[in-house]
Amino acid sequence: MSKLKLPNLVDLVEDMSKNEIEKEHFMFEYAKQTIDCKFCIKPDGGELLIGVHRLNFGLALDVYINRSEEYIAELTDKDYIRFCKALNLTYHGDGFTSNTLLELISRHIPKSSACVKIEYCVMREYTKCRHVDEAEKIYFKGWNDHVKDGKEARNYDKTEFYFGNRVANYCREHNISSIWTDIPLDEKAYANPWLSM
Repeated sequence: MSKLKLPNLVDLVEDMSKNEIEKEHFMFEYAKQTIDCKFCIKPDGGELLIGVHRLNFGLALDVYINRSEEYIAELTDKDYIRFCKALNLTYHGDGFTSNTLLELISRHIPKSSACVKIEYCVMREYTKCRHVDEAEKIYFKGWNDHVKDGKEARNYDKTEFYFGNRVANYCREHNISSIWTDIPLDEKAYANPWLSM
């Protein structure tokens, strides 16, 4: 396991919060590939989703806040090896280490938000690299108000992954579940739950 401080996240998270943005997108080039990154704010820090264009590869890195209010990214040995294999990099041939990858990401994190909302459907490509319950059901179908049927709402992890903390917290407070399907034709246009109920 490798860990590295991500100093730019302090400014970025502040700017994202000010602009009510929960997911920020940035990209950079390395080893003749486009590395696609999305940083998602979470209550305990965040999550960095890393994808590589044209290679059908992705991984998710946990980011936490330490006692000094610094953002720290964690990269497992398994994910480092997977990344090296996908890009055909090696420690011996290229001098590419797990810290090299974390430093690359750190250098390319913007200090301010582009203030562009990431639509939930863009997040689908990352479901294979991250645990999301009911992983095959990736098409949004609507909201289920469990106050009406008396059941307990579930799948908050999935709701938070696709729609962010604000929506997931609203669903928790009001006992609402997001409804998903594996049938593309059943997909409905997204609307916030407080506008749909």
